[in-house]
Amino acid sequence: MLDQFFREVGIRDRGVSTIPVNVYEEEEALVIEASMPGVKPEDIELSCIDDVLTIRGRSSVPDREYLHQEMHSTEYLRRIPLPGGCLVDEAEASTELGLLRIRVPKPRPRAPERIRIQITRKNAS
Repeated sequence: MLDQFFREVGIRDRGVSTIPVNVYEEEEALVIEASMPGVKPEDIELSCIDDVLTIRGRSSVPDREYLHQEMHSTEYLRRIPLPGGCLVDEAEASTELGLLRIRVPKPRPRAPERIRIQITRKNAS
């Protein structure tokens, strides 16, 4: 009965959940913090295709008879567009107390190049 009540008021959802994130810039990197309570590091998958970072995860609860159940096994998904040129191959990620922190280095500015161009004079006839 209680389970039906919570389902009717919309608290229960067994679909894919959006991951809440904070994104901020440091001098040399873009930092993404994602709230993923109950998700083990080995159940998190990070990928980047076409400058879009994808975060996937899954939390699990034991399969048993509950008198009342609000927590369910949940799949998480979030896609975050990154500025072009971010160095995703050098990205680092860590987790602590349900918070996933991803640090993606920003593109390094290229030093100006000096190019010498040889000027040749053509003879006028």
